[in-house]
Parts: sequence; structure tokens; C-alpha cells
Amino acid sequence: MKKALILILCGLLIGAAAAWAVMQFIVPRWHRSALDNTYWQVTAKLDAGGEAFAYLHAEQVTRAVADIMAGLDRNIASLPEAQRANARKGLDMAGLLFKGYGLDEISGLGFSSFAVRPGLHRVRMVLHHRPGLNKGLIWNITGPEPRPLDEMQLLPADTALAFTSDYNIVKLIDWASQAAPKMAAPGAQGPTPDQAMAMMKAGMQAIGIDADRLFKSYGGRLGFLLTLDAEKRVSLPLGAKPLSLPEPAFALLVRVNDNYLFDTLKGKLAATGHNKASEAGGVKKIAFPRLPAPFPLEPVIAQRGEWLLAASRSSLVDAVFAARGPRLAASAAFKDMAYKLPRRGNGFGYVSPLLPRLVAQALRENTSAIAAPAALEKVMKFIERSKGLCQVWENSDQGLVYTINHGFEISSLPELIGALMDIAGEKAKAAAAAAAAPAEGENTDSDE
Repeated sequence: MKKALILILCGLLIGAAAAWAVMQFIVPRWHRSALDNTYWQVTAKLDAGGEAFAYLHAEQVTRAVADIMAGLDRNIASLPEAQRANARKGLDMAGLLFKGYGLDEISGLGFSSFAVRPGLHRVRMVLHHRPGLNKGLIWNITGPEPRPLDEMQLLPADTALAFTSDYNIVKLIDWASQAAPKMAAPGAQGPTPDQAMAMMKAGMQAIGIDADRLFKSYGGRLGFLLTLDAEKRVSLPLGAKPLSLPEPAFALLVRVNDNYLFDTLKGKLAATGHNKASEAGGVKKIAFPRLPAPFPLEPVIAQRGEWLLAASRSSLVDAVFAARGPRLAASAAFKDMAYKLPRRGNGFGYVSPLLPRLVAQALRENTSAIAAPAALEKVMKFIERSKGLCQVWENSDQGLVYTINHGFEISSLPELIGALMDIAGEKAKAAAAAAAAPAEGENTDSDE
């Protein structure tokens, strides 16, 4: 009896494995295009069965662009000498953007929109490249593969706007040095890429910064966050009526491997005598005097462990580096917006539902500047219905995938477009009326 049961279970497992292999490898290739495209590789990363689903075989487009650029290159030789240098410079820059950036390596584009639950939509966008065709900047400026998005735990609960991303500054500088020779004036001999890099390092050395040491210290991630304190209000001058909003604070985040950047800044700023350095609880700070602003602005540079912050005030630093305290990732609003998003990636972004409401408030309190108030009201209602958004982007050996959760309803887009067209029409009428009106002081009576 036991042997029969074991045989049955083995048969079921083998059958399941065979069915999976058929679904994964045989069915997708049963109906194939006569062209060697990347349809199945791209669409495997999209959400099928939703409200939108699209694929574009981009290799044909990139080949056409490459052929056009090759034709332009041949035609430059026939131009007058006075025009040849400018034309060559423009074509070289276009080639750098097209090839150096990696646009010529895109093999497929994909898009899908799927309602994960009522009122919440998940959009996926895919930029695919074939294996090994990933030399362009677009594939190398972010991290090589998805990782845990642990920086989410840094964000305080009152975060209204945030993004962090792997960002390879060394690759960006190298790409910029490739562009330097092509940006020289017509007829001038621009620096070679090596010379451009050497000039950049020499300039940093002149102000006491070791470029190689700085690149080694940089940890490969950048971020930004904005918090809004609902318990405090500030008034910002905006249009005819000041805008009242929760008190803002903001910070730039930089991941570092050591203390080189902080210590360098500390040494450079010490000579000014307008800042105060301190260290407590593992947090090092450089605090500056308060600056005149309609909201609290007391700049501070701080570091704890692998994160360095340049913040608008010290309390935000304390909230970010606090071992305990409410976190954005634990809030209901964030969990609702991040529902079924990837938990690994190379960066993420978040827009609180509060921000769209503040934008609508600012528009509503300054309607006098808009010629079509009824149309503007439709725009404001559209914005207020937004639930913000949350996105994650991933880089892999097959390209980039962007996943975005949002609360916009596509069915309301026609109403929004109509309202924007009404506003544009009213502005055009006002401009035409102003142009037709006689100038101030002009005598409109004709002489007899």
C-alpha cells in the first residue's frame, strides 16, 4: 500500500513538473513571430488580464535610427565647410546620447495596467535588452541586481514625498568625460576623455578633495525625503492668498562607506566659524544658524553609520536616525499604496495622498489667476481623488522594470483633458483680446 502511494505521489510530481515545463517553454513558443523578437521575455514581466497590455519590438526602431544617423554621417561630407563642423558636433552628441546612453540596446518595450483591488492600479513598464547588450549608461547607472529596500525603514511616519535609488556617480562622470570632447567649440580641439577626467580630479584636488578617495567613500545610493508635520502649520506666500500647510522639513540622503565625506566637510566648514560640530549617540552633526524663511530652516549635516544627511533642521535628522519611533513603512497609508509591490529593487518612490490635496488647495485659493473657474474645479477634483503613488524599479540582466501603484482612474482622464482644453481655450481668448485692444493712450479716433 505504501509503495503504491509513493508511486502515485511520484507520478503526480512528475506530471506537475511536465505541465510546468509545457506552460513555461512549449506553449509560449508554439505561436511565434517570423521575426526574432523579445515578446515572451518582456511580457513575462507584465500583468496579463488587466485593463492595458502592450509590447513593442524596439530593435526595428533602433536599427532605423542607426541607419538614419549613418546616412546623416555620409551627408555631412557634402556640406559647405562652414557648416560641417557644427553638423558633425551635433551628430556626435546625438550618437553619444543614442549609443552611449544605451538606447540602441533596447530590444523591447512593455506596458501593462492591472487593478490589484478597487481604486488601486498597478502599472508595469519594461525596458528590455538582450543578454550581454547592456553597455549603455541606462543599464549601469543603477545597481546590477535587485536588493532589499532597507532604506524604507529610515523614513519617518510623516514622510510625504520620498525616493531613493542606486546611483553610480562614477559611471555618470565617465560618461560625461566621453561627452567632453564633443562639446568643444567648432574648430577647437576638445580634451580627450582621459584629459577631461584628469581635469575634473585636478579641480577637486585644488579645493582639497581627493576624487579617488571620495569615489571610494561613496556608497552608491542617493535619496530625498520631505516630511509634513500635521500638528504645526506655516503660511507660504503664494499668489493672492498665503497658502497654509503642514510644517515641512526635507533632507538629501547619501549612502557612504566611511567618514571621509563628513570629515572633509567638517574640516572645510570649520574655518568659517558659522557652524557647530557635535557627536552624541553615534550621530555626528554639523549644525548651522537659522536662515530667514517662512518655515524653520536650520541646516544640518549629519552621519550615522552608512547614511549621511543634509537636512533642513536637526529634528528631522533625529527622526530619521531614531532607533525607535513611528515609521512610514508601518503606516496604513503606505501599506495601502504599496500593496503587492515588489519588496526588492534598486530604488523606490512614494507620494503621500496628502500632497495632491495640498496642490488642489493651492489652486483653489488662487483661482483668480485662472480664466475658467468651472474647468479648474474639475481639475482640482481630479487631483483630490488621487491616492498618491508608490513605485519600485528593478535592474537585472534583462533590463529595467518599473512597477507603479496609483489611484488615478483612467475613466476620468477624458474629463481632465476636456477641462485642460477649456482652460487653454480661455487663455487663448484672453491673449487674443489683449492683443486686439488698443495700446494705453493710443488715439483711436481717425483724423477728418
